Amino acid sequence: MKKLDVVRVGVVGGGRVGESFLRDFQHEKNVAVTAVVTSTAARQQELSDKYSVAAFGSVEAMLASAHKPDIVFVLNANEDHCAATVAALKAGCHVYCEKPMAPTLAECRSMLEAERAGGVHLQIGFEYMHGTMTSRLMQLISEGYFGDVLWASMVDSRGHWWAGDPDAPLEEQWKLDRKRGGGIVFHCGIHQLDMLRCYLGAIESVTAFRPPRNPLPYYPDDVPSNVTLMLKAVSGAVCNFQIFHDRAPCYYRENPAFHPDWHKVPGHEFGLSLIGSAAACKMSIYDEELHLFRYDHARKDIGFDRTEVFGPQHPDKSHHDMHGLMVRFIRNIAEGKGAVDSAEDAFETMRLAFAAEDAIVSSETVYIKDY
Repeated sequence: MKKLDVVRVGVVGGGRVGESFLRDFQHEKNVAVTAVVTSTAARQQELSDKYSVAAFGSVEAMLASAHKPDIVFVLNANEDHCAATVAALKAGCHVYCEKPMAPTLAECRSMLEAERAGGVHLQIGFEYMHGTMTSRLMQLISEGYFGDVLWASMVDSRGHWWAGDPDAPLEEQWKLDRKRGGGIVFHCGIHQLDMLRCYLGAIESVTAFRPPRNPLPYYPDDVPSNVTLMLKAVSGAVCNFQIFHDRAPCYYRENPAFHPDWHKVPGHEFGLSLIGSAAACKMSIYDEELHLFRYDHARKDIGFDRTEVFGPQHPDKSHHDMHGLMVRFIRNIAEGKGAVDSAEDAFETMRLAFAAEDAIVSSETVYIKDY
């Protein structure tokens, strides 16, 4: 793959995420934004004027134009990821596709096939493992600090998903629509499943537990407002993963507006405890602190080793650095290298996510090998 002095990028998706990438690209050296794709003519004109880029109504129109990019950033709705990604890969473009890959495993597989056939590279936006804290924990595991990893517990509490008009119909809340939003795991928990795969190794099975009814009665029955997943790794390690939508205020609420400093909202929590044969930890991601504990088996004691502090920094740097992953992928392509993370590895996270969602629906243990 040849090296590039200037990387031309195109953005597919004119929503909030798409525009945030357009803003970021303006400040990157050796990056030229050539085009944006969004569905409505009014939005096309707005983004074209604001960012001085060509605007198109379809991916195909962009790819057939003189503004064809080197990298296409697929940031549109989940159900449109596959079509846009496959079209771009077949046209010889590299692709960065926001998580999740696609709403079905068949579509995910077609994306992998298009990458292999096109001789180009596909990066999926699983950026959580590239944060300062999350990658540091992986480093400690790899160095053998914990010995054999035996057990983990993760909590993600972020407030409910009904962020719009409280009197609007349920049909307008796309995050609560399993087809469009993917369910409680696909929209947010999928990042955490990707992390747990890295920390525990390949996952063998997943079992789901949910309340007898939704504590938030405006949630549909097929999207629980809290759930506990029990994961078993191939190594034998186990993990308890709890997701709450009903234990914290909705910090991103648009109507009525509520936009506080999100990592300080009471009840809003993201953390991981890990226990190995030699050491343990408590990682409080929103507090930006990693507490480490060493075992002294001879003295039958557990000693506090140290706390590693990752602030002050922008809180996204600890785990949710979308910008950082985007920059690394662009630089890789410019240097003639491939994706930061292989699409095949991202596919393994997708298999686990589909299994987790099916476990929620069936209330039975689901095995990843069946996917």
